[in-house]
Amino acid sequence: MTPAENPIDPNFDPSLPGHPDPYPLFHQLRSEDPIRFSPHMGGWVILRYVDAIAFLRDHGPFSRAALIDQMRAKYGSQPIIEGQSRELAFSDPPGHTRFKNLVSRAFTPQAVAAMRPHLIELVDGLLDKLADRDRMDVIAEFAYPLPSIAICGMLGVPQSDAAQMIHWVDGIVASRGVVRTPEMIAEGDRATLGFDDYFTRQMEQREQHPGGKDLLTAFMTVEYRGDRLSRREILTILSTIFAAGHATTINLIGNGLLALLRNPGELKRLRENPDLVAGAVEEMLRYDSPTQAVSPMVAQADLSIGGKPVKKGETVSVLIGACNRDPERFADPDRFDIKRPDNEHLAFSHGIHYCLGAGLARLEGQVAIARLLERKPKIALADDRLEWKKMGRFRGLKRLQVTL
Repeated sequence: MTPAENPIDPNFDPSLPGHPDPYPLFHQLRSEDPIRFSPHMGGWVILRYVDAIAFLRDHGPFSRAALIDQMRAKYGSQPIIEGQSRELAFSDPPGHTRFKNLVSRAFTPQAVAAMRPHLIELVDGLLDKLADRDRMDVIAEFAYPLPSIAICGMLGVPQSDAAQMIHWVDGIVASRGVVRTPEMIAEGDRATLGFDDYFTRQMEQREQHPGGKDLLTAFMTVEYRGDRLSRREILTILSTIFAAGHATTINLIGNGLLALLRNPGELKRLRENPDLVAGAVEEMLRYDSPTQAVSPMVAQADLSIGGKPVKKGETVSVLIGACNRDPERFADPDRFDIKRPDNEHLAFSHGIHYCLGAGLARLEGQVAIARLLERKPKIALADDRLEWKKMGRFRGLKRLQVTL
């Protein structure tokens, strides 16, 4: 029995990376103890929806920034750690509030919505390359290239550089488990240095030739109450957009399409009613969440959560995958239902650290799924023997072979 299958083994990662079906074990763990200590993480995990909402809505006694301090103490001031130290996901108010106010004025819902025609064009271009094919790997040939090409378009950088972006972003994402290892940190360092050097040169070009209409220029020129983003902060938000948007979108498309293909009644319903795609994507996010846990937060004092004694310096995380299948919150939670009502899942977290790129991930998922089903009406699973990536707290397929 592997550690991921044995909840008693102290070495199992509570987010269960690479597990073919973690949800039965999540149900077991939740029923036994919905707030439990993880020796692997050296901290606590929350598996029940109501506890997660309460924690994420009001985590004043906890700090995201303190997690960075713990990593510095363990690994030193490495490039990936210093890069993450400035991210919204690892910052606390009031710095978090200031940074988010500035970023939100450039990365607006209107800017995301304006991407729809470009996304349709990109998706159709990828599908055009498969016109004469009777089989494809959805991950490698469709879901993997799409988000980086789309984000490159938003930022105004050459689409031909998307492959290099993917190479760096994979390294940055690989460093984001609920527990970091020296190998994760080294890979993140390499990727961060290359990424930052590339976008520093991009910013220098825009300073020499101002007036562009792309998102990178918007970040460089946005102002709020006389305050502006520094170059270092811009590099941080670019890394966040790529890392969150890339991994989340790939897994959303792969996991979501798999759920549809394994539930032919829901697939038929969506084909007959394409307007249901927005609700379908929300159910995909709930049913098999692309991110299975939130970044841990550090207790700033001895306290109690749900009657459990949390000591100062211990971490707490929410197991999103477990909470999104909580039967106390979602009726028949293991059923895939694209018309599920009241579907307030936690796939993008909750509270002040709600994912800034949620709107872009949703739009990419909606366009990708809708166009794929329209253009490839006979799509079906070619092989149900699946392998899942062991990639920290992210859940996604290594490949998804389908016939067309």
